[in-house]
Amino acid sequence: MCAALFSGCEQIESIASDPIEVERTPHEAYFAALEGAGLASTTLAAQWQAAAETSLRNPISIDPPFREATLYPGDRPTAVAYTVSIERGQSLNASLHVEPTDSAGVFLDIFRRQPDGSLEFIVSASPGSTQIQFEPRREGTFVLRVQPELLRSVRVTLNVLRGATLAFPVFGGDTRDIGSRFGADRDGGRRSHHGVDIFARRGTPVVAPAPGRVSRVEETNLGGLVVWLRDDERRQSIYYAHLDRQLVQQGDRVQTGDTLGLVGNSGNARTTPPHLHFGIYARGEGPLDPFAFINPPPTVPPGVSRDSTWLGDWVRLQTEALVLGGQASETIGESPEPTRLPRHTVLRVVGVSDRTVQALLPDGQLVALRDAVLEPIDAPIDEVVLTLGQTVLQRPNPGSLTAGEVAEDGSLPVLGRYGTYRLVRPSETLEGWIAGAP
Repeated sequence: MCAALFSGCEQIESIASDPIEVERTPHEAYFAALEGAGLASTTLAAQWQAAAETSLRNPISIDPPFREATLYPGDRPTAVAYTVSIERGQSLNASLHVEPTDSAGVFLDIFRRQPDGSLEFIVSASPGSTQIQFEPRREGTFVLRVQPELLRSVRVTLNVLRGATLAFPVFGGDTRDIGSRFGADRDGGRRSHHGVDIFARRGTPVVAPAPGRVSRVEETNLGGLVVWLRDDERRQSIYYAHLDRQLVQQGDRVQTGDTLGLVGNSGNARTTPPHLHFGIYARGEGPLDPFAFINPPPTVPPGVSRDSTWLGDWVRLQTEALVLGGQASETIGESPEPTRLPRHTVLRVVGVSDRTVQALLPDGQLVALRDAVLEPIDAPIDEVVLTLGQTVLQRPNPGSLTAGEVAEDGSLPVLGRYGTYRLVRPSETLEGWIAGAP
């Protein structure tokens, strides 16, 4: 087994918070328990497993900081997956707020998307945990999957953040003080810049961005007074150059924020204003761009949209809405994988963010929508003439079970549509779908 992950994984993936390192994930262990109890062959268990697999094939693309409130209905097994890109030097931070507060029955898993499109499992939150902080060894696209246990109706608020993995190395500074980026030409293009230059007043403390051991303290023609720090957790070396003074010795152990030296312009920087040359080197890779390591992204997710008032309700579209993706296993109406849902489509809102709405369609498909303007289904949009004994279906599908029959001839208001089906309410105790022209 790898130091941090499972067999066959990358050698130096770094995981924090509450990872679980067993050969069977909590999600897999739960399904194995269903099998052991003879329940895996039941319809609900099969739907639960299918929802987990389908969500991974149809993740929703997000750009942190991201927050979404999602209702997972207990009567319909549901899983939602999200895809997010992470740069080298960033961490992926995902947390859940679950209502009711018993979170033991919600699974949170992370996968890496491989170049061929397949998914490699990375890590799960341990049972009872509601968060994962994961630091990839290399940049990539990752998929987060959230799924509650069977028959658990819960409201889950997911927060996803990117984070910088190192503290800023100049006391009181930030990335606005960087005057020269990684890869910039040096010596007329004969070499490139293998770090970032952070400008500050002479004598400003330069600090350790992570716990580590001072591996070298020396003076060179190029870097002047330099300090090398070994970041053992990430197996990389951190380079400080052009210092005015060195305040540590080789072999010293330091913690995040400890002072290593003072900003200056020694070495080949004597003709430039005082600054710190900050570099990161990984064995077998050479110099890395430090910017993502020390550039903290926004840390406050946006609030969910006003559509959160519809969460859990059956509503309809006031206008057509763009389909961004979802777990489509069937066709919508008679049009396979449409890009838009038409006006008056009936749906159940199960997830809302500041940008999108997730909804269950009447045939059970889970889709993500943009530009979804919603309204109640109480006010009629049309009328339809029904005859005595006409069948009303539970779902807009020719193979659906019957909800009941029309008790008398007459016209009834149409409350919504789904493909060629119309939603009607013949009586206070009967509501369902009838087939007809679009």
